[in-house]
Amino acid sequence: MKRAFVLSGIASVLLAVFATPGALAQATTKAENIDQSQSGLLNKQTMDLGNTKGNASGKVNATNIKQSQAGLLNSQKMAIGNSQGGKTNVNASNIKQSQAGLLNSQEMTVGNAGQGGQSKVNVTSGVNQGQAGLLNRQKMAIGDADRGKSDVTVGPVNQGQVGLLNNQEMNLGAVSGTGQSKVRTGTVMQGQAGLLNSQNMNVGGVSGSGKSNVQAGAIIQGQAGLLNRQNMEIGKSSGGGQSNVRVGAAVQGQAGLLNNQDMKIGNASGSGSKSNVAIGAAVQGQAGLLNNQQMQVGNASGGGRSNVVVGTVVQGQAGLLNNQQAKIGNASGGTSNVAVGAVIQGQAGLLNNQQVNIGNSSGGSSNVAVGAVVQGQAGMLNTQKVNIGNN
Repeated sequence: MKRAFVLSGIASVLLAVFATPGALAQATTKAENIDQSQSGLLNKQTMDLGNTKGNASGKVNATNIKQSQAGLLNSQKMAIGNSQGGKTNVNASNIKQSQAGLLNSQEMTVGNAGQGGQSKVNVTSGVNQGQAGLLNRQKMAIGDADRGKSDVTVGPVNQGQVGLLNNQEMNLGAVSGTGQSKVRTGTVMQGQAGLLNSQNMNVGGVSGSGKSNVQAGAIIQGQAGLLNRQNMEIGKSSGGGQSNVRVGAAVQGQAGLLNNQDMKIGNASGSGSKSNVAIGAAVQGQAGLLNNQQMQVGNASGGGRSNVVVGTVVQGQAGLLNNQQAKIGNASGGTSNVAVGAVIQGQAGLLNNQQVNIGNSSGGSSNVAVGAVVQGQAGMLNTQKVNIGNN
């Protein structure tokens, strides 16, 4: 097993005050060119930068941070600017994690806050995770808050996996309990290629009485292969929480066999829950056999309130035995307000099915404004259905 840890240009000043019980401990760290690498079997890597707990306060300036592993049953963890009860302030650039092999696990946490902690993180040149192999697992959490406050600004965010039975999970500005999260990011991307892969993305979701505020340039998920699953949730609120999300475009793409896609934007459930979402375009695309797509925009239930503005909603499929469903501004015991420039569905092939449901209510209130609804199919034995304003 080979392990290299290179740390150059570090200036660290620690200040601790012990004279008074409960006094605040402070730490300031400057780090450059941090590189961890391993190869072999049953390896474990951990990197902590600027994390605080209790009453501690930390400040970190870091550039060129890298972890890499190759082999079997490896584990990597990177934690930057997380706070459990304390305060942390992190400025970083060029953060990377990479693994190759079998049964690998990667976890990256940036600017998460819990137990009343406060975290402020600025990453200028982006965050990257990459894995190749079999039975791999990736998890990335940026700006999540659980009974704390998180403020994160980050450049492009990328997750990539290649292989078999891979799992990816990404949380941006997710809030639970009484937490508060503020996230500003450029383009967010998840990509997988192979067999039996799973992707989950949660952007600005709120569970509990907390608040989430997220702005992203574009959010993109892509998969290629067999028996893949994608799940994207943007601005979901439940349990009395409030979610505010602004996204340039939300895009999901899959190619292969027996694939499944789910996209949920601005859904609200539970009394007092509010979701406010503005998206330039929401796009889903699939090519292959026996694929399934579902898109839900601005649906409300159980007393929740949803306000959604979308420029264009697009679903496209090509192949055999495909299914598409779009549900926009439907209410069941809640209130939904949705404005959409255009809703477009297109299919080509054999035995395909398309359905669009807009502004339907059951025990709730739904207000929907749509510029145009377009459905197009080419092929044989295809089915299309549109439901608008049914009560």
